Amino acid sequence: MEQARISPQRARQAAEHTARLLARDARVRLVYLFGSAADATRAACRDVDVAVLTDKPLSTDERLQLRAEVVGAVHVNVDLVVLNDAPVVLAYEVAETGRCLYARDHDAEVAFVTRARARYWDFKPFVEAQWRLTGERLKERIDGSPA
Repeated sequence: MEQARISPQRARQAAEHTARLLARDARVRLVYLFGSAADATRAACRDVDVAVLTDKPLSTDERLQLRAEVVGAVHVNVDLVVLNDAPVVLAYEVAETGRCLYARDHDAEVAFVTRARARYWDFKPFVEAQWRLTGERLKERIDGSPA
């Protein structure tokens, strides 16, 4: 079943409410809005993508509980990502395109962005090599010959 679209105004309200809610949690250091809800050029979105950085990684139960609290409070679908152990490319996307809605302190934000960028740039050659190999394999399958 297709999810209802969320207007940009409703997405912003939900994101701001989510940030206020998460800011009350002593474990939370940063809250970012990212994805389509953070893109002001989008007409509507299906969910609100929110990323959090916590003092320490959260257990699966803690993640589920935190997401349930957020969704219950804002009444829209919130995709909650914990940055402590997010994939390198996702953390970079949040750092580069996301909007910081809450920072316990400026140093936490600077440290997150710096680390996300450094990890991504260290990892980027491997991503590019993987894409190149994938492209070559697809070409072999389509053409029936090595690339």
